Amino acid sequence: MEKKFKVTLLTAAMVGAFASMPAAAEDPVGPEYAGEVTKFFSESTVSGNLNFFMRARDRAPGTDANGNDEKKITNLDHGSVFANLGFNSGYVGDVAGADFVIYSTFDMWNNGSPDHEMNFWGVNNPYDKNPDDSGCDGAWDSSCTDNGASIATAAAKFKFGDVATAKLGYFQPSVPSSLGVNWSFAPGTYRGGEIGFNFSGLELGVIVADEYKAPWFKTTYGFQTTNGEDAGEVYSVGARYTLDNGISFDAAYAGLTDGDRKTGHFKVKGTTDGGFYWSPQVYIVDDKEQYDSTAFQLAFLSAYSLGQYSFRAEATYTSAESKDENSVGNLSYRVTSQYGGSNGAYDIWWNNRSDYNHDGEFAGFLSASRDFSDIGAKGFSAGVSVAGGGGASAGGDIDDLVEYAYSAFANYAIQGGALEGANINFYWTQYFNDTNAGNWAPYTNLFQDENDFKLMLTIPFTVK
Repeated sequence: MEKKFKVTLLTAAMVGAFASMPAAAEDPVGPEYAGEVTKFFSESTVSGNLNFFMRARDRAPGTDANGNDEKKITNLDHGSVFANLGFNSGYVGDVAGADFVIYSTFDMWNNGSPDHEMNFWGVNNPYDKNPDDSGCDGAWDSSCTDNGASIATAAAKFKFGDVATAKLGYFQPSVPSSLGVNWSFAPGTYRGGEIGFNFSGLELGVIVADEYKAPWFKTTYGFQTTNGEDAGEVYSVGARYTLDNGISFDAAYAGLTDGDRKTGHFKVKGTTDGGFYWSPQVYIVDDKEQYDSTAFQLAFLSAYSLGQYSFRAEATYTSAESKDENSVGNLSYRVTSQYGGSNGAYDIWWNNRSDYNHDGEFAGFLSASRDFSDIGAKGFSAGVSVAGGGGASAGGDIDDLVEYAYSAFANYAIQGGALEGANINFYWTQYFNDTNAGNWAPYTNLFQDENDFKLMLTIPFTVK
């Protein structure tokens, strides 16, 4: 199918929007035109971030003849700098505007894998992984990062009263849909368009896109099927209805115009009068090239705050039977099976290394944190979390899956001085895989024991 969404469409949309503005009958650049252009800029915002990210992650490369973990070696070891600048306009004629976000990254050092996601990976796309013009020796060589800049957002935006909104260009989904984006400090980007409607608590959304890029790639690329063929465009439809008591129902579906894979979800979300958040959810992926039957994941999410303390408790069950009888499948909620090829509107994020998403796996997560501002430490918070899963089985001489991790984390929001408003954050995780299986096989999303340390400094700024 011929590509529908070119940069020229964005230009045409913006030119058309400005051409439709009212103007003085005898002066095409009269006061009404000038007023609309002034509104475009006067109601705009310009802001950005400067971020520093340092990470050290060591992983056991495999198991020895006795099934014991080998000595851990460096997996990730890098220090990266990220900066972005965003322009969000006002609306011309209260209808049309534009959003632009650019960002740049580079590594101060990198002694581990180049796909650490906080700088550009020097390969052409996540499917082929062919080294591009970055000059590296191989896709997995530590030198195969590519300092530089890219566009996260460049989109015309429209609103039609309180009833409808639309975007066209390079954008992130903002209407109900099955599509989401990958994140580093920048979001992933779709090339296409969306339209949304809002009717008294009912929100509807439609998205069509012909290309995507994860934020660690500079340019967009097409979608591919699980077997590596051209998948055409992606499309998604979604709906969300919110009751007067705040309980919402969210359903969405996505597919490929030239591929077999389809995704869908259903989520219910609510908060009791006492402040207890609860949300049962189901995620579904149908892909005859990857699964023997329709894969799904059931989840329950909850959270509660009590004074200075915040708690989370979540649980999942996954069914994802692989077509390969020698492998244990896993479920990833996105409209392409390849990581970085797209992403889904997935709410579960435990930040304890594993995705805990193998076929037959039951998993759970607990987190507790405290804000210390009540005892003179304004801006400081800290907490711990644990996650674990089991129940998946590979058969034969391979152990049944047992994996778990625990983490400690802290955050300080700087209260004054030149860096007021900046945040310092550290996160430490120790992950355990108690099976004798090697990395990635036969459990297709499993690796050996890890230690992982992350340190971040994030500095937001506002220009206008």
